[in-house]
Amino acid sequence: MHRRTLLLFVALLVGVQGAFAEPATRFDGAWNVTMACPPHSGDDDAKGYTHRFPGEVTKGELRAVHGAEGEPGWHLVTGTIAEDGSATLRVEGIVNNAAYAINGAQRGKAYKYRVKARFETSSGSGERLTGRACHFAFAR
Repeated sequence: MHRRTLLLFVALLVGVQGAFAEPATRFDGAWNVTMACPPHSGDDDAKGYTHRFPGEVTKGELRAVHGAEGEPGWHLVTGTIAEDGSATLRVEGIVNNAAYAINGAQRGKAYKYRVKARFETSSGSGERLTGRACHFAFAR
């Protein structure tokens, strides 16, 4: 009898926790991210590049990763997508090749910047806010 009461209590507790969990949003699910940074026309003549990588939105939170964390060539894109589809995302990364980095940043140098983005149900786009131009496309 005691075991049955305990199981009922645990089931009830799990149900109550589930009722208070944040609901999924219309943006939740798998996304494909394209990050395109054209050649930089400045004193450094940094070459352009395009990276494609997967992302996931869970409860309105985007997390997309390119490469191995902490290694040169790695990018991490994170941020909250508002109900109206607006988002300010954070990008962290590590330079892989100085020829593609502005100001001749050397391999292994960490960097951060923000992206202003807009999401629809199955697509989105964004622009880097500072430094060189970089365009972001998001698709399901």
